[in-house]
Amino acid sequence: MDSHSTIAEFSLVKGGLLFETERRLRRGPRKRYDPVLRALAFSAIGWLPLLLFTLPSGGPTVGSLFMELQVHAQLLLALPVLLAAEPYIDGRLAFAVRQFLDSNLVATDSLQAFEADARRAMRWRDSYIVEALLLILAYALTFITPADATRSWTLSGDGFSMAGWWNLAVSQPLFRFLALRWLWRGVVWSAFLLRVSRLPLTLVPTHPDMMGGLGFLPVCQASFSPVVFSLAVVVAAYTSRVEPKDLSANPAAYVIPLMVIAAGAVVLVFAPMSFFVPQLVRAKRIGDEDFSKVAAKHSRQFEHKWFRGGPEPELLGAPEMSSLADIGTAFTLSRRMRLLLWDKMALLAVVGAALAPLVMLLVMDRQFISVLKFIHDGLR
Repeated sequence: MDSHSTIAEFSLVKGGLLFETERRLRRGPRKRYDPVLRALAFSAIGWLPLLLFTLPSGGPTVGSLFMELQVHAQLLLALPVLLAAEPYIDGRLAFAVRQFLDSNLVATDSLQAFEADARRAMRWRDSYIVEALLLILAYALTFITPADATRSWTLSGDGFSMAGWWNLAVSQPLFRFLALRWLWRGVVWSAFLLRVSRLPLTLVPTHPDMMGGLGFLPVCQASFSPVVFSLAVVVAAYTSRVEPKDLSANPAAYVIPLMVIAAGAVVLVFAPMSFFVPQLVRAKRIGDEDFSKVAAKHSRQFEHKWFRGGPEPELLGAPEMSSLADIGTAFTLSRRMRLLLWDKMALLAVVGAALAPLVMLLVMDRQFISVLKFIHDGLR
């Protein structure tokens, strides 16, 4: 694989054991990859047998299944989102990789190292051993979870029902595996950013994004919001199952876990941005020194011509006025350059994804004012 194809074909999704298994099971080439259909198929594998196995048991058991929000939120909402979001997230990360080169942020003598880092990330993505270990971990987490007697649709007599066994052997491991796989992809992406941050980057102190030209990175990091939303949905649904009071009666029990999810998501999603702090500090220091010298020299020449020179020059159309404004703008941008990569809208996207399940619960509960008042009072 040559260097150009490495960057053009960069992907953290199109590889690994599950991807290759899906590709080999397809019958004939597809004209178009349909992530939504694929997500619905996996969701049906996890959820539909639960219904089919429960129907013969009669009304109370079926009612118990349909009354449980957690299993439906996990298998009919969170699981499809984890899969359907793959093309979007993968596209944003691939754009970030290309942007390093398109913006000339990687020094010429570091291009080969950058491409080698991209190839290494895709080798980690393709590791069958890692995905096998993630699958084993998903099953381990499922089987160490104690049985819950309140979930009557999972039990039959002294043991599990057919629906309970399917939930234990397929539905729960499937969701946990997909969630763990996204965690692994986040680790691979973070390791790639760490290696890139150690390359000699050509940051621009006067870049309008005030991040040396790296302003695209926090925006691309916010593409992980669908994954955050999926995990938050599961937490909110679990709270609704174990909490005896509804949202309006005990908002703290629902709001606090999601606030914790939001804080943790912000840390995990944007922590890799700290890798670039040393380079940003170095670029800002050099920019301050260089532009201070240039600005001082330009200002002295300007004052000499306009205040200490000979006959008063023509003011209208004078190029010195424009150059003074331009160098002032460049100097201001250099001085205001941020030492940490962050973007307000990207931050709000991640926090909003974590708190979005609250809106769904509010709609179901139909008690908006009391919960909004609790949140308002807590932020005062």
